[in-house]
Amino acid sequence: MRAVLFSLSAFVCYAIFYFSHANGLNELAFKAVASGKLPGYNEPLRTVYTGVEPIDKLLTVLTTFFYPVLDGQDATLFLHSIGFSGTFGATWTLVVLESWRKGNSGTIAAYPTIFGLMAQVFTFAFATPLVCALQLGCSITARRPHADNIRVPRVVLAVIPTVFIIGFLVPTNLMALPAPEVIPVDWKQIAIASWHPWPAYVSILTTVAYYVLGPFFSNNHRASMSGLRWVYASAFIHASLSHLVTLVISVGTVVAPALFDDRFVNALHPCKVYSFPLPWSGMTVDTVAEGVHVFLRWDYMIGSAGILLWALKLHIVAQRQIVSGVSWLSLLFKVGLLTALTGPAGAAVELMWERDELVFGETGGSRQQVTTAKKSS
Repeated sequence: MRAVLFSLSAFVCYAIFYFSHANGLNELAFKAVASGKLPGYNEPLRTVYTGVEPIDKLLTVLTTFFYPVLDGQDATLFLHSIGFSGTFGATWTLVVLESWRKGNSGTIAAYPTIFGLMAQVFTFAFATPLVCALQLGCSITARRPHADNIRVPRVVLAVIPTVFIIGFLVPTNLMALPAPEVIPVDWKQIAIASWHPWPAYVSILTTVAYYVLGPFFSNNHRASMSGLRWVYASAFIHASLSHLVTLVISVGTVVAPALFDDRFVNALHPCKVYSFPLPWSGMTVDTVAEGVHVFLRWDYMIGSAGILLWALKLHIVAQRQIVSGVSWLSLLFKVGLLTALTGPAGAAVELMWERDELVFGETGGSRQQVTTAKKSS
C-alpha cells in the first residue's frame, strides 16, 4: 500500500503539473500575473501581502489561480469546489487527529503543518498520499493498533471540531464572499491569500488549546470516546454534506432540468462537473477558470484516493489483528456505497471511526477493566 500511495503522490507531476503546462493553464495564469490584472477582469491584481517578496510572489500566483474558483462566473468550477472543500476539511481532520495519537509521537506523522502547507503550495493530491504513506511506514498505530497507542488527549478531541470551524470554515467562507457586492475585490484577494495557511491555523490553535486547557481535562475513557465520536461525526457531516450538495445539484440538471435556468443546465451537468480530461488527450484550455477546473479535478481524485486507501489499509490491519479476518465482500460493498453517497473522504472517516471503535472496544476501556477484574478475582 505504501508503494501505491507514493506512486499517487509522484503521479501528480504528470497528471497535474505537466498537464497544466501542456493544456495552456500555466501560460494563461502567468500572462494574467504579468498584466497586473485579475484573470477575466479589469481589476488590479494585488501583489503585496506580507512585504516579503518570495512569499508575495507565491501568494500572487495562488490568488490568480483561486480567484476564478470563487468569483461565481464559472458555475461548473464553483460547484466542484464545494465538494472539494468538504473533502479537504474532512481529510485534514483525520490527518490532524492522527498526529495527536500517542503512538505517532516523535514521528513525521506528528507534524501535520508541514504537509498542510505542502498541500496548499504543491497540491492536496501530492501531500495527502505522501503523509499517508509515511505514516504507514513509521507508526506503530499502523502495524499494531492498540487502545494505548491510538489514544488522543481528551482536550484535543474536545477542541478539534471548534478549531476547524475557526481555522478552516471561517477563512473558507470569507474568501467565498461575492465581490464587489459584499466585499471589495481587493479584500477578496486578501481573504484568498489569508486562507492558504489554514492548516497552520488549525495546528497552532490545537496546540495552544492542548497546553492551556489540558489541565482542566482528566483522562476519562467514556468522555474521551464521546469526544472521539463527535470529531468523527463532525468530519463525516462536513464531507457528506458537501458531496451530496454537489451530487444532488449536478444530477438534478438531468433528472429535473426545468428547475434550473437554461444557462446552468449544461454547466452543472454531471459530465461537466465530474469530467477529467486525460493528460495525454492533447486538450487545451481557453480560460484560467477552465484550466483550474481540470487541475482541481485531478487534485481531488488523487488526494481523495490517497486518504481512502490509507483508511482502508488501517481498517483492514485492525480487523485482521483483533477479529482475525476480513469480510472482503461486505467491506468492499460498504466502501463503494459510502463513496457514492458521502464521497471518498466520508468513506475514509467512517472506516477510521469503525477502526477506533473496534480497537478501543477490544483492547481498552470497559472491556479491559472487566478482564482485569476477572483476573484479579
